Amino acid sequence: MHRKTISKTSKTSSATTSKPARTGVTVSVIVLLAALLLSTGVAGGFLLTRSRIPQSLESSTPAGSMTVASTRFDDSRSVQLTLTLGASATVTSPVSGTVTSSDCATNATVASGSAPIAVDAVPLLALNTATPPYRRLASGTQGPDARALNDALRALGYAAPDSDWFVWDSIVAYNALAGNVGARRITKDDGWAIDPSFFIWLPAAAVTVADCRIAVGRQATQGADLFATSGAPVKATLPASQSGAQSSGAVAGDRILTVNGQDFPITAGTAEITDAATLAAIAASTEYRLASLGAGSGGGNSGGASGSGGGTGTGEGGALQVSFTWRLANPIESITVPPSALYRTSGVTACVSVTGKPTPVTIIASQLGKTMVSPDGVDPFTTVDVAPTTSKPCRE
Repeated sequence: MHRKTISKTSKTSSATTSKPARTGVTVSVIVLLAALLLSTGVAGGFLLTRSRIPQSLESSTPAGSMTVASTRFDDSRSVQLTLTLGASATVTSPVSGTVTSSDCATNATVASGSAPIAVDAVPLLALNTATPPYRRLASGTQGPDARALNDALRALGYAAPDSDWFVWDSIVAYNALAGNVGARRITKDDGWAIDPSFFIWLPAAAVTVADCRIAVGRQATQGADLFATSGAPVKATLPASQSGAQSSGAVAGDRILTVNGQDFPITAGTAEITDAATLAAIAASTEYRLASLGAGSGGGNSGGASGSGGGTGTGEGGALQVSFTWRLANPIESITVPPSALYRTSGVTACVSVTGKPTPVTIIASQLGKTMVSPDGVDPFTTVDVAPTTSKPCRE
């Protein structure tokens, strides 16, 4: 009896200890199934959400194409001018008296329309005329000297007549200029006439002082030297590669040359600049002054303001190289494309594929892994095939 009781108790204990093990397994399975169902539901929800992205947010660019935009391109760049210099000259005093003030200094610039020196406390106007003054001009006088005076006044922005007659309008224009610098004016006491004693004659629209010959407190006599000048520019030559073809990298076409804050038109194909106004602006520029300093100290390089230009000198009476900025007068439509979009490239012409259609373009510039092109006789395009699948010609 006692053995049977022990056996029954043992079986009961064994059965009791096995139940928790089965329960743990069941719970684990349930947790795994729940996690699987949850992940499946999230994935399904993501797919359902993805399929509902609005069409307005989806890309409309075909595969293998990229969107491009057109911009206006003026090809602004630096151009180096070679200036031919004339001979040096000596500037003389038109009057006698005591020098009471002077702006004369070596390498200083004296420009037409300024008053660099005063004699007997009266500023002396400096003026560049094509014909030096040599006689008295009264109202109604005709001649090349009258024409030269009128032209000089108009070049400075005054309303002198475009003629070879010295008339009342010439007097009004001259008095306006003289009044601005405090110089002697034409009056009734002078018989409404002007003579060589009224202003200092300059051989160019702007000259560089090489040597001062008189100082404050000294006596000036009419015809005595005031200062000597360095050779002034008589023409500016453009590099052969810049004046014509596009081989230099510059886009061919009419251009605008910026000198001393002023813009001057340069016609396509121009080899030399002889325009008096442009040469005067060059001679009055900081870039020219710095280049002259370099020449005066035995040559060498000298730069202008950052990004605006610079120059190198080769000596007085010879040549001087000065750089300025110029740009296209008429900016062109340009589009930036990857180099891989181009095919049938020949010089500056090439083809691109626009939605499979061969399209002619002209290459403007290439830099930083991008190529700038201009549509050649076709409308600007907004997409381009990155790797064209066609090799068909785009030009007849």
